[in-house]
Amino acid sequence: MRLLMWLLTIAFALAGLALRVQPSFAGAFTLGTGSLALAALACPLLWARPAGIVPDALAIPGRRRLLLGFALILAAPLLLPWQLWL
Repeated sequence: MRLLMWLLTIAFALAGLALRVQPSFAGAFTLGTGSLALAALACPLLWARPAGIVPDALAIPGRRRLLLGFALILAAPLLLPWQLWL
């Protein structure tokens, strides 16, 4: 589970940085910001126990965090401008 979360963190972080540095379409900067937020959400350094730095009261369990990340991935096309859909 941690390996999968590390892979998702790296992929989302690189995609977010690429979209923010060189935006190639309208809304790329916003999509890059969302991708960086997904990277922070998936990062096991922040959330994994026992060495995580987020307190137990705010911690989201791994499976819920993974499902939340998948929901955000599936909802990402809703951030795109509607002109791209037509």
